[in-house]
Amino acid sequence: MQEKVKIAWQGKHFGEEPVFVGTEKQGAGGIFFSGCNLHCVFCQNYQISQQGVGRDYTIEQLAEIMLGLQKQEAINIDLVSPTIWWQQIKQAIILARQQGLTLPIVWNSNAQESVLLLQQMRGLVDIYLPDFKYADDILAQQLSASGQYSTLAQLAIAEMLQQVGTASLDKPTSTKGVLIRHLIIPNHLDNSKKVLQMIHDHFSGTPVSLMSQYYPCYQAYLIPEINRLLTRAEYQEVLDYYQQLNLSGFEQEYGSGKFFLPDFTKKNPFQ
Repeated sequence: MQEKVKIAWQGKHFGEEPVFVGTEKQGAGGIFFSGCNLHCVFCQNYQISQQGVGRDYTIEQLAEIMLGLQKQEAINIDLVSPTIWWQQIKQAIILARQQGLTLPIVWNSNAQESVLLLQQMRGLVDIYLPDFKYADDILAQQLSASGQYSTLAQLAIAEMLQQVGTASLDKPTSTKGVLIRHLIIPNHLDNSKKVLQMIHDHFSGTPVSLMSQYYPCYQAYLIPEINRLLTRAEYQEVLDYYQQLNLSGFEQEYGSGKFFLPDFTKKNPFQ
């Protein structure tokens, strides 16, 4: 195991669902890791997931970052794309807890992770935010270089729920549980409907955040069918299906995609 972890940015972050952000003075304690175990051709964070923007930190420094975010009154520690660094992160959480960290830990991932890995995080992670991308493994292979995405994601989410249950959205902030995200991809509405059906059938009662923020970044221009924004009609069709299944959670406002295009070459990528 490497003794260092690569981080692109850390700071108070306001781009998550409201219950994971709190007030305008609070925010999630975001830590954005470099590298990813998926290779999504449309990745909005491609600078850090695919191009390696970021720098190395020791495990002790990562623990210090967590404690610093707590001092800044963040409401949680939001670990964004943590999967490939899980061993270092585990050690850092344990160290930070020993030094006084009390904030909930958020595991903000793409759901492409093994049950064995997630079991290593049992008792350390309080909130899981998996982005359940695909029900169609052929599409997953084409767009994210993953041949068994659907099966692995369902097993991972089941393990997450076994650990922390479903997230409660009836209070201003949530401190425990699972919320499943899904990003709608242009021209692939059937995939979105199948994902939502799987959630309905296998993870009943789990809140869902339906995202319209797709933007054709990185290498999306190489695939004409996804080299455009989601249309309002496409979003509405999936939203109607979401509502027919009586799913609940968050419905992202249509047309907010450009807000979610951070530039990690800047000191603050979200400004």
